[in-house]
Amino acid sequence: MKYRSLAMVVVAATLMGCSYSAVEPKSEYMGDFKHYSCQDNKSFKVAYMPNEPKALLRLPEHDYRLAQVRSGSGAKYILDDGTSESLNPVTLFTKGNEARLELGRVVYKNCQTQ
Repeated sequence: MKYRSLAMVVVAATLMGCSYSAVEPKSEYMGDFKHYSCQDNKSFKVAYMPNEPKALLRLPEHDYRLAQVRSGSGAKYILDDGTSESLNPVTLFTKGNEARLELGRVVYKNCQTQ
């Protein structure tokens, strides 16, 4: 029983370390941010990096470094920490002025730039 509890603690700590390795408390990136307003009074900001397939997602609590990955239509960004696309805790989909942000189980729907 002791070993099972210890194993669960080790696994949980490992998963937390992996899922938050691309989180920055507040980035000093001062580029141009696009502001997205979403359904249910949610919003977020994104700065798309010039000359790189990367973006910086800014939420009130944290900044997230994102990397662009293949997408059928529009653009798709995931955490820039080497995690799998299918199990990624942060996914941003954009197409034109529209976006959808999946942040764990929280989904920001029907987002539009202002």
